[in-house]
Amino acid sequence: MKQMLANNRKRLILETLKKKGGIKITELAEKLNKSRMTITRDMDELANNGLLLRVHGGAVSNISRSYEPPYFSRKGLRNEAKQAIASAANDLITEGNTLILDVGSTTRELAHHLKSRKNLTVITPSLEHAMDLAGNSAMKLIVTGGIVRLGEMSLVGPISENSLKEFNVDKAFIGAGGVDLKAGLTEYNMEDAQVKKYIIENTRQSIVLADSTKLGSVTLSNVIPMEKIDILITDSEAEPVFIEGLEEMGVQVIIAKQFKNEVREYL
Repeated sequence: MKQMLANNRKRLILETLKKKGGIKITELAEKLNKSRMTITRDMDELANNGLLLRVHGGAVSNISRSYEPPYFSRKGLRNEAKQAIASAANDLITEGNTLILDVGSTTRELAHHLKSRKNLTVITPSLEHAMDLAGNSAMKLIVTGGIVRLGEMSLVGPISENSLKEFNVDKAFIGAGGVDLKAGLTEYNMEDAQVKKYIIENTRQSIVLADSTKLGSVTLSNVIPMEKIDILITDSEAEPVFIEGLEEMGVQVIIAKQFKNEVREYL
C-alpha cells in the first residue's frame, strides 16, 4: 500500500513537470500534505532514474517534447477522469451517426461505451479500438488500414491517410499529446499527427478528448490550431483561465463530472 501511494505521488510530480516545466518542493509538500523530506526523497528517486533534473528547492523536467510515454503506462493513469470524459463524449453521439474514433487511452474509454450502441458507423485507425468494437453486430466498423505502430497499435502512413480521405463523417473524437492556446493541438509522433490532420479535415465536428494534465502541454508535432477545433472535453481539474482562453477562440468546452477527487489518490 505504501509503495502504491509513493508511486502515485511520483506520477503527480511527473505530470506537474510535464505541464509546468518545474516545481518547488514546498509547493508540492503543501498540496499533498506531506513532509518536505518525503517529497525530496520522491524527487531524488525520479532523478536517479533520469526522469527529472533536481535543482535547488525543487526539480525541472528533462523530458523532450518528442518523448512519448508508453501506451500501456498511459492506460493506467487518471482512469476516473478519462472515464468521465468518455461518458460526456458518448452523450454527444446519436443513433445513425458516422464517427471517427482516434487512437489513445481516453478514446479507448469511449470505445467501451460504443460496444453497446446501435446503428452507428465507426471508422478507426486503432487496432485496439477495432478489437473492442468488432463484437458489436449492430455497428458498422471500418478500420483504416496502414502501417502498425507497435506499442500504440495505431495505423499510420499513406494507406491510413488515403483511407480517411474517402469518408465524410459527422463527428470525430480525437486524442491529444498536448493542448496549448498558442501551439494548438500537438502529438508526440509525426505520423500520428498527420493522421489526425486528415481526420479533422474530413469531419463535420471535431471533438478533442483531453484530461487536464494535457492542457498547457506542447509535444513534438503540430496538428492544428485550437480555434479550428469545435469542442474540447476535459475534467474538473482544468484551470479556469485556460478554459476561458479556449472559449475566446470559439471552442466549446465541456467539463466532465467526476465522482471523487482524484488528487486524494496521490496522498
